[in-house]
Formats: sequence, C-alpha cells, structure tokens
Amino acid sequence: MSGGTGFHTSALGTDCFLLGSCKSPSIKAIDIFLGLIDEMDHVASRFRSDSELSQIFNGAAQKEVVVSELLFAALEAALYGARITNGYLDPTVGGSLAGLGYKTDFRSSLASGSSAPGKIQVVLPRGYKSLRLNKANRSVSVLQGVKLDLGATGKAFLADRIKYQIEIELSEKVLVNLGGDISASLVDRESYWPINVTEDLSLDSQSDGQIIAIAGGGVATSSTLRRSWNSGPQQLHHIIDPFSGISSESVYHSVTVLAGSALDANIASSGTIAMGPDGPKWLASLRLPALARSKEYGENYFGGWQRAGAVGSHA
Repeated sequence: MSGGTGFHTSALGTDCFLLGSCKSPSIKAIDIFLGLIDEMDHVASRFRSDSELSQIFNGAAQKEVVVSELLFAALEAALYGARITNGYLDPTVGGSLAGLGYKTDFRSSLASGSSAPGKIQVVLPRGYKSLRLNKANRSVSVLQGVKLDLGATGKAFLADRIKYQIEIELSEKVLVNLGGDISASLVDRESYWPINVTEDLSLDSQSDGQIIAIAGGGVATSSTLRRSWNSGPQQLHHIIDPFSGISSESVYHSVTVLAGSALDANIASSGTIAMGPDGPKWLASLRLPALARSKEYGENYFGGWQRAGAVGSHA
C-alpha cells in the first residue's frame, strides 16, 4: 500500500490533510477532523479575540481560572514540551512574538520575507513555571503579564487527538497532517504511509524531496523558512529563544523528526531549532531518526535516518 486518498482544508493558518489507509476517510471521520480543528481554533487561537486563550490569558492579573477540557489538555502538552526541552519551548512567549511583529494570523499579516510593521520590541516571557495547572478541578493559575502562544505544540497535540478519536469512535486507520505535524495510525507489516520530506513551502506532495515510509506514529518538520520576516537587516522567525525574547539563532533552518507521536516528534524538531547552537547535541541525545538541513552544513542525519540512496533507506 502506498497511501490512500484524502481530504484537505485550510485552517489554523496552514494546510490540513486527512488521509485514509486504503480508501478515502469516511464522512464521519471528516466530521471529527473538521470539528476538532474548529474547536481548537475557538479555544486556543492567539489570533482570535473571542478565543478562550485570548480572553483568559491576555496579560491581566489572574489567580485561578477553570478552563475547558480541550484547553487544559493543550496546556498540559505545552508544559510537557517545556519540561522536555528545559524551558526552550515556552508557552509564555505570546508577548515576545507580538513584540516582534507576529500579532495576527501569518497569512493575513506577514508573508515570508516581508518586513515587520513598525518597530519591534523585545519582550522576555515570564517562563513556563509561571503557569500552573490543577488537574483536580481543571484550573490554571498564571502571573500577571503572561501571554500564551501554543504554536510550538498545539498542532501536533491536535493531530494526535484527531487520530486517536477517529480510531476510538470509528476504528478507521488514518493519517492526520496539520501543516507538517503528522500523526498516523499503526498499519500492518505489508502496509505503510509514504511521506515526502521536502522544503517546498507549498506542501505539494509531488515536490522534490526524500520519500520515507512509516508504519505509524508521528513525524514533524519545524522550519525557520515558512514563517519568517524581516526587521531592517535582521531576519526573524516564529521559533523564539525564551531566554533572549527574540528568534532563535538556529544551526538548522529545518528539522524533521520521527517519533511515537506527532507531539514528541514536534517537541524534538522545534526544540532543536529553539536551542540554537545547543540544538544538534540535544537532538543527537534523543536518538530519534531525524534529518536536519542547514545552508552551511547541508543535510545532517541522526538516530538511524539514512542518507538518500543508502542501503535500507526509503528514498
């Protein structure tokens, strides 16, 4: 099996795909897919004034607030990512991103290579430890001034959630791709999910790239190319170094990682970029299959990911 057919929509500021393993996903699967995407947008978007995230975590003083089940789960995923990366994937960078000019949906405000509107402002985040969750009553406590952005983990968390819900409710095997954060059902030994790892920003599946095959799990690509803009001579992008409040000075411009879930894959790929010069050593320590690209160093392979054309590779 070389992949099924699927459904596509534009949402969450990116392209979203739902694929079936042998045939198109069912109408019910598409309904779950669209429903959860819409719910996530209403709950966790930094760009919607009416979202739960914007209304609660807008920098105002808060003591303890009960939140929806979906937002609580998304915040749990964000704090998990922060802990795994020693604070580099920090969900409190909302103010930092806004200060650098990333204030609204990227497609409506900034185009790759464009200039930031007005002067930029460096804002140091309060840090992920300023955000506390109480699972007993599903409440969240924050310090004054905290503005959240769940972009580092949100789409990957959602991709896993959509896949699991479709599996549980419908027993369908699907692949969910939310802007390069991929969560795939486990398929049998004679089947696989083909994935094109490409730097084509159009996300065209036919673009030149490396074709890999997975039996299930997660794949994520993080890049400084797709959401980047300029402020004078300085090039900025959306992956923030929370210890400086500005875009990270990454060794790589794109990192693709394979893991057991989309969330774990994305934490590894985004964390590597956020860590800047310390990223390569940290990525190697994870021992996950990964491909990292750099204009200076070319293609770099980690954790058993083999160079295209090598024996045993899927290229």
